[in-house]
Amino acid sequence: MVLGGVYAGLAVGVGALAGSTNSVVIAGSTLVVAALFTPARRRVQGFIDRRFYRRKYDAARTLDAFSSRLREEVDLDDLQVHLLDVVRDTVQPAEASLWLRTAGGEAR
Repeated sequence: MVLGGVYAGLAVGVGALAGSTNSVVIAGSTLVVAALFTPARRRVQGFIDRRFYRRKYDAARTLDAFSSRLREEVDLDDLQVHLLDVVRDTVQPAEASLWLRTAGGEAR
């Protein structure tokens, strides 16, 4: 609705300044509205995700936090504990375990 108003305002306003409804004015108005559509859609989608799909939004935030910690973490034991916590929080399985192969080939 807002984008429609922007389109109409640009087409009519710039068309009135130019003296006629020029196809260049219409094309330019269309390009401006097309450029504004994606950020507007992202904002609306973010609001809907936060409001109605809270678990999806929280899971995405949890995974973002884990990926940033993954870049900084060097201790494999701490990383294993944190990974299992993230899996439990986001996927919520009945049970979660992680098997890692050591340099010698045995699992721990």
